[in-house]
Amino acid sequence: MVNKISQVKFEPMNEIHNQEVKVLNELLEAIEQDKDIESKFNVFLDDVKNHFDFEQNLMEKHNFFAKVPHKMEHDRIINELKEIKQSSFSNTELLEYFNQYFIPWLENHINTMDTVTAGYFDMVGVKI
Repeated sequence: MVNKISQVKFEPMNEIHNQEVKVLNELLEAIEQDKDIESKFNVFLDDVKNHFDFEQNLMEKHNFFAKVPHKMEHDRIINELKEIKQSSFSNTELLEYFNQYFIPWLENHINTMDTVTAGYFDMVGVKI
């Protein structure tokens, strides 16, 4: 479970990240309880897609200088999650993936790419 996620300088991104953590925790709980995993995974994947679309639309609209590598990272993770969804991983393997890979990746992504992106949005005065 994720208890706390790093915050960035652009509040709309923090709101989306906090929502994603909530949905991720619901998925992790479903996996641990072996209940409603497919449905929770679908909700999580949709949430991640919406999260990435939100950021990518703002990056495009405000001509963010690093939009291409940021989008490439988003695309890589979406493809990875789609592959996992199609796989026949055990619950243990799913928990291992999320705890050992996805959660550390998310934290690192927020602390690096999203921090720079949020700083840019803040600097140019993006309003939602």
